[in-house]
Amino acid sequence: MTTQPGPSPSARPAPTVDEIFAKATPVSSIDALAQDGIFDDELDDFLADLRQMRRSSIA
Repeated sequence: MTTQPGPSPSARPAPTVDEIFAKATPVSSIDALAQDGIFDDELDDFLADLRQMRRSSIA
């Protein structure tokens, strides 16, 4: 008796890139992607860490 590890193969093939993006529309403006405040906390944390790393390498 033989067994296959993992899940059994799917009967349906994976979708193609064309199928996934068939209804996608091109971005008409970079402003359409902008969202105020989305990275504020992360950006502040990153900049504080960067400043600290730069100061520690100077000393």
